Amino acid sequence: MGIKISRYFYGLASLISLVLGMCIYLFFRDINNMILFRWVPKHEFAETVLFQLKPSNFSYVFKYNMPDMLWFLSGILLLRFIWYYRIKEQNVYVLCFYVAGFVFEISQLSNKIPGTFDLLDLLFMGIGAFVEGLLYKKIILRSLR
Repeated sequence: MGIKISRYFYGLASLISLVLGMCIYLFFRDINNMILFRWVPKHEFAETVLFQLKPSNFSYVFKYNMPDMLWFLSGILLLRFIWYYRIKEQNVYVLCFYVAGFVFEISQLSNKIPGTFDLLDLLFMGIGAFVEGLLYKKIILRSLR
């Protein structure tokens, strides 16, 4: 029974991570200039920044790097949820997701891929993946053995 709870925890954690990343965009950032939001209709409340943060290193990281880390983490957690009982396949998909995420971020250096390259995005994506991997190995893999 404990294993199923852990698997569903991954699904729920994936959804929460995705929603938190989206909320940071909606509540703390100006989304009018973002490509994705040019295609998606917005409600009036999304036209302005709802919560202004005092400029600081923390607010910069929170507004610009945390959403990428949360979205990246959400993808990892979703893959772990889907392939929970098939560890080898899970590892292949998670590794491919790591590579795709980092390649996409680095490819933003060219003008062909939309977005703004930020070395801190890579750092925070790496931190999120590293911490998730440690927790996965220490908690989940031990419970499956």
